[in-house]
Amino acid sequence: MNTKKLLYFIFGSFLLVLTACENMLEAPPAPTEKINSESYTFNESFYNSLGAFTVYSDSGKQSWAVTANHYVMMSGKVDNVPYANTDWLISPSISLPLGVTSVMTFDYVLREFGDVVNGATIWVSENYNPDSIPTKSTWTQLSTIDPMTNAANWNMSNAGDISLKAFKGKKVNIAFVYKSTDSQAGTWQIKNFAVKDRKPVSLPYSESFTSSKGKFVAINVSGDQVWAMDRSYIKMSGFVGASNLANEDWLISPQIDLSKVTTAKLSFDHVTRYFNNPKTDATILVSRDYEEGVPGSGTWTLLKTSLPFSNGSSWEFTKSGEINLSEFAGDTITIALKYLSTAAKAGTWEVKNFVVQEGTPADFLFVEAFDESMGKFTAESKVGAQSWRVDTANKYAVMSGFANSKSNANEDWLISPSIDLTGKTAVTLTFDHTINKGLVTNMQTNHTLWMSADDGVTWEQVPIAVYPSGANWTFVNAGNIVLPAKFLGIKTFKFAFKYLCSDAESASWEIKYVILK
Repeated sequence: MNTKKLLYFIFGSFLLVLTACENMLEAPPAPTEKINSESYTFNESFYNSLGAFTVYSDSGKQSWAVTANHYVMMSGKVDNVPYANTDWLISPSISLPLGVTSVMTFDYVLREFGDVVNGATIWVSENYNPDSIPTKSTWTQLSTIDPMTNAANWNMSNAGDISLKAFKGKKVNIAFVYKSTDSQAGTWQIKNFAVKDRKPVSLPYSESFTSSKGKFVAINVSGDQVWAMDRSYIKMSGFVGASNLANEDWLISPQIDLSKVTTAKLSFDHVTRYFNNPKTDATILVSRDYEEGVPGSGTWTLLKTSLPFSNGSSWEFTKSGEINLSEFAGDTITIALKYLSTAAKAGTWEVKNFVVQEGTPADFLFVEAFDESMGKFTAESKVGAQSWRVDTANKYAVMSGFANSKSNANEDWLISPSIDLTGKTAVTLTFDHTINKGLVTNMQTNHTLWMSADDGVTWEQVPIAVYPSGANWTFVNAGNIVLPAKFLGIKTFKFAFKYLCSDAESASWEIKYVILK
């Protein structure tokens, strides 16, 4: 009788012993649920038995077994004493379809391993013979999406979707191999093993990043830092301690099915700060042919964002704007957020509320972030020596009559270029702004919005929907300011921000993210 068959003979009685002699860390919790009802190529919950899995003990007296808590477990520790073991938990032969990429996944927890990298490994074989010992077969090691580490409690984690792309159309066996020593023996618990097709997600698809990466995968191309969860968002930064570190890191979505739509759009909330140039170092790319692995295995198209990414002046999340994906309608795509940093400059990118949905993005007729310059705006100073300028460090346009330690009377206009609104029957203007250091009672008379139908020859004041408090530097959105009908359907529309102050008092007016839509 070979070793494997002998293990089957003693398995029934051994199970009771193992359950009674679990390691003494603490009592593990009851399982949450059985494996869900999704259709799988193969699945095994380990709820009550090993199912079609088999076990093989290469060394040591302990072995894999299903416990009364409804998971399979291996521990080389008995009554708190570690023992040397090498033990295999081997799946039956699984036939993988040829036309699609299959992935495997499982829930697990590891505790008290001295060497997790070598003590808890996963392998796949194309030539395993169940009537022989596994070490006589050829095995290829697999890696989880996130490296497995010792946990602080018994709460199981999901291993993520582990690619089996290299084995398309083949019959494989998958093995979990446990190792311990006489000085250190960890515990490995597993449930909800499944092999399934990697199916593209359908629309609408969203990932909040409130507690995990969800179906996204973080790929580190260079550098030691990676995309990781932080509070209720996902974050990437090459700035550690007081040092800037060179990195290239990708955060890659699952495949997204756009085959049934003719229009699609992407949006998310984010913060970009301290980049050398966020336009090149915090980018969005789309691929029609990427499946998995290194980003270089796919062909990527750089997306033009609706709102230019700029370095923010605070950690307040802002909208990305609706980014057009309609050129990819009819295809299956993957979206990536690509981060770059250098040893000279490393920014921080925080992201949440990622959404892809059917529809056409809001029609932005004109956008100016004031992140690098005034763009097509012009500054016209009618009174006083001060004038509108762009604060390139903090990324906004600003006007203040305060100079040389005193207030100075000013009248200054920040005027848009001429904008063609031919055929437009409904247009709104919005922007973010803050006002501080002046008299709040003068705020709405000294900081006003004007519009022109004749290319700036004559002007008419239009109310700003929302003003800031006037007592701090917090930016607020001015609201959706609806253009009056007289300014629609013309080629020579302009709008302007008019600033006033006196020798007695002067505020500072800061403006960014001006959007006409």
